[in-house]
Amino acid sequence: MLLIVGLGNPGSKYAQTQHNVGFLAVDYLAKHWNARAFQKKFQSEISEVEQHGKKIYLAKPQTYMNLSGQAVQEIVAFYKLDPKT
Repeated sequence: MLLIVGLGNPGSKYAQTQHNVGFLAVDYLAKHWNARAFQKKFQSEISEVEQHGKKIYLAKPQTYMNLSGQAVQEIVAFYKLDPKT
């Protein structure tokens, strides 16, 4: 499994700004890979897709950038991901 996290800030105030380049990148990957629709889980919007036989989770934390670690920790713990790999 692989987790790709795009950092940004939630809300229309930050949409399409430099603050949300991470969200835009994850949205691009989701569209390019035809990923499942994003769902709200773990203080984030999460999608998943399989590429080259590997499951990939795409995440957009909804906690604002300076608190995004909390959301990422929840995802890593739930899916039992090793942050070192």
